[in-house]
Amino acid sequence: MKLKTLIRRRIMVPALAAALLVGAACSGTGSGIEADYPGSGELRIGVDAGTGLPASLVSDIGGNEREWMLGASSLAVRAVVPGKREAVSAAEIRREGEDIHVSSELAELGIRLSHRLTVAGPKAVWEMTFSGETGRTEHEVRLDLPVLFPGARIFTPSQYGIMDVDAYPDFKPVAYATYGWTDGQAYVLPLVSVMDPESDSALTLALPADDNIPHLQVSWSGARMLSLRMGRRGMGGGRPTVLRLLAYAHPADYRSALKAYADDFPAYFQPPLPRGPYEGAFWYHHIHAHPEFEEMARQHVRFIWTSFWFTHMGEFLPETTEWYPYTYAKEWEFGEKMSDDRINAFIRDMHDHGIGTYAYFNVTEFGGHGGKEGDSEESDRLLEEALGEALVRTAEDGILPTWQGCKVMNPGRGTPFWPVLAEQARRHIERMPEFEGFMVDRLDWASKFDYSRDDGLSMDGDRPVENLAVPVSEALTELARQAHEAGKRVFVNQFWRVELLRDSDGICHENDYLPALAYLAPMKPASAWHERTDYQGDLLQFEAQMKRRLHWALFPQLISHEFPVCQQAPNPKAADLSELFADLFEPMIGKEQVLVPHCVEATGPNNANLFRSGSGFYAVPVTSRVRFLCRPPHAMETVELTLRVPDAERLEWAHIYSVDTAPYRAAVETGRGTARVRLTEHGTSSMAVIGRGQEPPLMDAGAERLSGIRERLFPAKPRPEAAVKPEIGDVSTLQLQIRYVQVGATCPKAVTVVTMDGRKVGEIRSSQTSFGLEIPAEGLPEKPPVIGLEPGDEGTWTFPESVVLIARTRDGRAFRVASWETADLCGAAGLSGMLLPLSWRVPRPASETSRQKSRAHFKWDM
Repeated sequence: MKLKTLIRRRIMVPALAAALLVGAACSGTGSGIEADYPGSGELRIGVDAGTGLPASLVSDIGGNEREWMLGASSLAVRAVVPGKREAVSAAEIRREGEDIHVSSELAELGIRLSHRLTVAGPKAVWEMTFSGETGRTEHEVRLDLPVLFPGARIFTPSQYGIMDVDAYPDFKPVAYATYGWTDGQAYVLPLVSVMDPESDSALTLALPADDNIPHLQVSWSGARMLSLRMGRRGMGGGRPTVLRLLAYAHPADYRSALKAYADDFPAYFQPPLPRGPYEGAFWYHHIHAHPEFEEMARQHVRFIWTSFWFTHMGEFLPETTEWYPYTYAKEWEFGEKMSDDRINAFIRDMHDHGIGTYAYFNVTEFGGHGGKEGDSEESDRLLEEALGEALVRTAEDGILPTWQGCKVMNPGRGTPFWPVLAEQARRHIERMPEFEGFMVDRLDWASKFDYSRDDGLSMDGDRPVENLAVPVSEALTELARQAHEAGKRVFVNQFWRVELLRDSDGICHENDYLPALAYLAPMKPASAWHERTDYQGDLLQFEAQMKRRLHWALFPQLISHEFPVCQQAPNPKAADLSELFADLFEPMIGKEQVLVPHCVEATGPNNANLFRSGSGFYAVPVTSRVRFLCRPPHAMETVELTLRVPDAERLEWAHIYSVDTAPYRAAVETGRGTARVRLTEHGTSSMAVIGRGQEPPLMDAGAERLSGIRERLFPAKPRPEAAVKPEIGDVSTLQLQIRYVQVGATCPKAVTVVTMDGRKVGEIRSSQTSFGLEIPAEGLPEKPPVIGLEPGDEGTWTFPESVVLIARTRDGRAFRVASWETADLCGAAGLSGMLLPLSWRVPRPASETSRQKSRAHFKWDM
């Protein structure tokens, strides 16, 4: 422990000299790869002597002190009915040991606020209790903290990921746990992190994963004020309402934020059972037919999520051992009965081919069509006679219909649906002894409210409601208890919140939200449909998504050459591309993300991430932001890969797997806590497998077959030749034209800054498809310019289809004189951007329409 961490220093903002300091010096510990977590530190909070609110937030990470508060904080409470609001302005304060206890009267609201602030090492807990005797109604608590500054970055567990405050000075993402089925927007963890890259310091604010979180809205404004609004909270009526807010100090890396939060709530992040062999790529289907085993082996398919053997939704395994399934008369109309024997024979057949079987389960839906006649008569009768009290009700006292006539159900303990689910789980475990476990569908309904019940906290105006995350989490915990006692796993699907992940073993998601989904699964297996990515034509979007999956270790669903997998149509080219990527995903079986700050870096415009595989090796996906197999001509380059992990100096060997070339070995150079590997043939996507001890064989058995796929699917094209500077006289105007495609996350507010030779010349918004710039000129420049595309966030990915410089003469002629092509040099810029140096080309005439388009965008500002 450093001597300086033993000394507690009072850090005062001059205007708040009367503040009381909270925080004990402490060296944090953690679960790094093979040593204590680097970046241990402490957090100290100064409390204003007048209001009792935070007046100073000081982090000390590795000796780097950072004061986060740039002014006074404020805490306000608003009663939604009748619309009154009151801010905390005065308080009584007392100290008990290292804790500060504060009480304030919000007289206009009839609410008394008492809160306690506890700081230990790099973590603080701020517990607020709101009490009142007036009628209980919905309230919102708003906390404003002036902690932002120029150059700051914000980590939002959303599609945007890490964001530059300079690019987004005012921003309001969707609320935490938003029901994002229609537009794909998500905010999946109840936290936000402010990062200072210069001092390598960060401050994370979070709500506990094991609390009831009916509403959390993060926003910021003026590149200064960070706001947290915590709403739908009932107050008054003689019942105290408790709100806990957590703060963590850590290095400026989102990995550190995930680690701090996951260490506090391990049951939500760590799989309870040891990792098994049946995770990775998958397919979702009935059991009447399946793709060829050889094709599934080429894509390394490890499990099937089986469905459609239920009689109707909610009766997944009937009491009898032979029955009429949903598929008898609906969808496929097979006219075939189902039985325990048939299911168990299928499970054994899959095991013989290295594939596990997960059974469909659902805790939020019941009813609908099925059985011999394909109608809903039987399920409607059960709903009416026995399960009606478990139906989720809307504000208008209606019900929520779902798939094929099903209804949304409340599965909480005490509802009539609870024993039905418990019995269904028991039947599976008893009658299917060799299945792997359950795959729980449609947990998106947990982001709704049940207006027929009261969870003791959530309210809509004067009406108590139940946040469905509470009973759904309760039901999942019970399912996991039964499954784990029998050695079976529980995977989950379709959710936008962390509360549902307690005791779950993995994720198989029906949507491919990235990077948001990956933030929920750093330590668990995760797979997903290709739900929002079209692959039935141009493969650019599909290849980009495969790269992003590789970066975040989100395994794909099988796409067959000819077999129509349920909800995943066949496509020969997409299937071929999946086979090219399969060997790159394979080393991440059993993966855990390495949550060590700044643990991996790759040169050039390449993304890199770091995982530990189930075999104990490091798995490092390296993906180009600029080069794509489906956009030739291709260029190979050397990429320097650096690992900064506790055991770096003991690493000895490296294997490189690539979609561009055959597997090869690479040397490992170590020293001073780092390991460096040179990828000498990196093109579009590579996977580096790095380890120590006995070196395993290089997996190159399929290299010749994969080479044939590359040559057939992506034939080489000649590279355009560079030329000397053209001799064009009387040039009056230069025009820059960029055609691009957004291939990243669904970020409707995305901003990409365009630079020319380091100077900002404009911005690209998510709705645009091209960028044009008109520049007054007196002849051609001495050198062709370098164009930069710098997204303001981690999720946005602007891929340049073409970058062209056009010279226009005074007599109206126009020539394409310089361009950047996909085989040209490129560099890195900003958070996740690229630098594209243009090269002179042999001049050729340009069309008039290009000028009209360019004028619609930007003009050069001298």
